Amino acid sequence: MYEEKRVSLKLSELEHTYRAEDSFGKLLVGEKAHRPMELLLIALAGCMGVDISHILKKKRQEVKDIVFDVVGRRREEFPRVYESITLRVRVSGRGISYRAVEQAVRLSMEKYCSVYAMLKNACHIDVSFEVIDEA
Repeated sequence: MYEEKRVSLKLSELEHTYRAEDSFGKLLVGEKAHRPMELLLIALAGCMGVDISHILKKKRQEVKDIVFDVVGRRREEFPRVYESITLRVRVSGRGISYRAVEQAVRLSMEKYCSVYAMLKNACHIDVSFEVIDEA
């Protein structure tokens, strides 16, 4: 059994730009809008973010905020794929357990995040995290 996802794109009035529609809504994608390669970085951080926040909630951590900083380094030759991605996660809240965050990040990378699973064999992904106690 499999889950099917669908999106549609239609050329917009902006040059080299498309109107994309998915199950959530619409957005512009292309040269004069959201860039496809940046959306890939957003997808990676968003996927891991959902996993991490769910796992930390189950571990009863009082998370106030989770911030991702992501940098992708692309090669100069075409196709200009990512050769490496650096992803930094900052989790803040009251009494946050370092071990709980470590486990959440690891579980996202090793088990739950589909975007990470698709990218990990295509380029090097360096993931690190920081816990900020706001007691």
